[in-house]
Amino acid sequence: MNQHNAKKNNSAGSPTSQKRIRNFWSVLNTQVFTQNIIPGVNARIPFFILSFLVIGMICCSGCSDSPHLISYNTSDSEPIIATGNTAGSLNWLSWMMDRYHTRFDVYTDANAAGNHFSMRGRMAPIFSESGVPPMNEQCTDTPHSGRTCIMATFIPLGNNWGGWYFMNGVLDNGTAPIENWGDIPDAGVDLTGATTLSFWARGQNGGERVKFFTGGIGWPSDSSAKKPYPDSLPQLSTDWVTLTPEWTKYTILLGEQNLSSVLGGFGWASSSIENNGNPVIFYLDDIRFDKSRLTEPRFVVSYQTIPSDEDFDEVLTNVGFTYDNVLVLFAYLARGEPDDIKRARILADALVYAQEHDPYYTDGRLRNAYQGGDIALPNGWYSNGKAGTVRMPGWYNLSLKKWTEDVYQISSDTGNMAWAMLGLLGVYEATGDKKYLSSAEQLGAWIDEHCADERGTGGFKAGVIGWEGSTTPLLYKSTEHNLDLYAAYSRLVKITGKERWNQDAERARIFVLSMWDDEEGKFYTGTRTDGVTINRDVIPLDCQTWTVLSLRDVLTEDQKNRALLYAENHMRVGDGYSFAYSNEKNLTTCVWFEGTGQMALACRETGLSERSDEIIRFLENSVENGGLYATDEPKLYTGFDTAVGDPWYYYYRKHIGATAWKVLTEEGVNPFWME
Repeated sequence: MNQHNAKKNNSAGSPTSQKRIRNFWSVLNTQVFTQNIIPGVNARIPFFILSFLVIGMICCSGCSDSPHLISYNTSDSEPIIATGNTAGSLNWLSWMMDRYHTRFDVYTDANAAGNHFSMRGRMAPIFSESGVPPMNEQCTDTPHSGRTCIMATFIPLGNNWGGWYFMNGVLDNGTAPIENWGDIPDAGVDLTGATTLSFWARGQNGGERVKFFTGGIGWPSDSSAKKPYPDSLPQLSTDWVTLTPEWTKYTILLGEQNLSSVLGGFGWASSSIENNGNPVIFYLDDIRFDKSRLTEPRFVVSYQTIPSDEDFDEVLTNVGFTYDNVLVLFAYLARGEPDDIKRARILADALVYAQEHDPYYTDGRLRNAYQGGDIALPNGWYSNGKAGTVRMPGWYNLSLKKWTEDVYQISSDTGNMAWAMLGLLGVYEATGDKKYLSSAEQLGAWIDEHCADERGTGGFKAGVIGWEGSTTPLLYKSTEHNLDLYAAYSRLVKITGKERWNQDAERARIFVLSMWDDEEGKFYTGTRTDGVTINRDVIPLDCQTWTVLSLRDVLTEDQKNRALLYAENHMRVGDGYSFAYSNEKNLTTCVWFEGTGQMALACRETGLSERSDEIIRFLENSVENGGLYATDEPKLYTGFDTAVGDPWYYYYRKHIGATAWKVLTEEGVNPFWME
């Protein structure tokens, strides 16, 4: 199983499955967008406000400590991890977990999980707004790092000036955020503890003159006109900077300023006079405050995306799949050192927070995916009338100029929630904190109420799919989901002694056993939508390996051995294993590293230690800088299609799920039972 639990039976399961274009921010989840997206943001700012802003840029708005400019060159990339064993892989997982929390980003890449201050406020004198056109925040012209950078333009119109503020903004139950120039209370970002704001900039040709700043919104030079709820700090700015064609790092020192409520995280301005009437084009990247937040709950982004023409790298750039995050949690529990337990608890806290702060639902369910980085929307942003709701994943579609979501990601699969139950129970057993047990029981109750099925041999349906308020049941039944639930409900029985969970475990067990094909010695993927007819088209690897791991005390030794032998004979690719087997489709040309790790554990479970050790060595030799890729080829076809009929692929990208399974194999820990 992987993060796309709905892969079985031609269901919606891929990151490029059915999409919805919402009225921008109707679910309040974006982190990067350009000015032309939002109606009203381009509206003129009253001249008296602009006058105060430009005075502030020139005079630094009465700062008590004039910051100075630092220019130097460094790199911000993945750390070098020398070892390919458990320690190295956990180091890489920790880097992925911390990458947006060792600092406080304003912008790194378009739609990046760590971005903040996503509202754009234009500054320009009345009638000269066209001199400051919207920035292109998805520019791929030689970014400093990552996939994208920002391309900014200033057009001289006489003696005009202008620029953009990167604002927190506010959203109060609307469908698009609005500027906040200091008129709205409790709408700032707390950056207490930060000491610097740094960013990278380069000019298109060199010689471009630009000024950069932070803070100062609502701080005019005339104190009598000061806004009621301004930035907690006055504007701190650089001098006029003359850019070069080379990327250069600049830093604004924050001194002892009050950073408790920052409205304007970053901004720039240019002028016709400073540039001798010449147009200005320049680039920005990696804008961030040096504020660490390593103890905060958060989700880990599932894939390390790269610059490419694949939709995958746009759609998946900020997505943390629930299942993948549970696997990382298990990887930490498997090694079990004190810091590992703390990290597992942070991830479990993210699951609890998401369950308790959903923007729409209050019934205890979880979504298939969330946005990485900060767990909640910022101050001043309200989703469905609620403050602090968990952030949903999505991306800004540049061609459509719309915020876009994937229907699968925001839906709820039975298998994903079963894995969340298992993870929460694992952390409960490690810490004794009953909030994790309570959260797991809520998930179990939701699945029982919404997914229990009486058709055929019973079991549980696959979940629900659709946009908030209009979800529909997924009527097929997955072997994979039910074997997950067997273990989850069985562990609830062991912990609580409640009979209701025993009945659910039994329901799942009966269905899984009904999917056994005694003639060929394999487990089928599940049923079609009628809940009775077996889907025989594609035989996934994980239906063999996971059944061995989950139903270890239920299956006969003959069933275990035959299921793994079927996988060995039909899905082996070199030293690894493919995603699935089909009589009609060639699916055995690429290694699926996640499933290969699952095979290693299943072999260990059945006493095939020598083969398990061989697979582990293969996985360790396949690691790059601590992380493991999803597959060994540019893309792997799973044999399944999405809800809209597109083929569903894995890509050659580093994957936290595959890496976590590798750790579990090395530690010899069965995640279904944490033994």
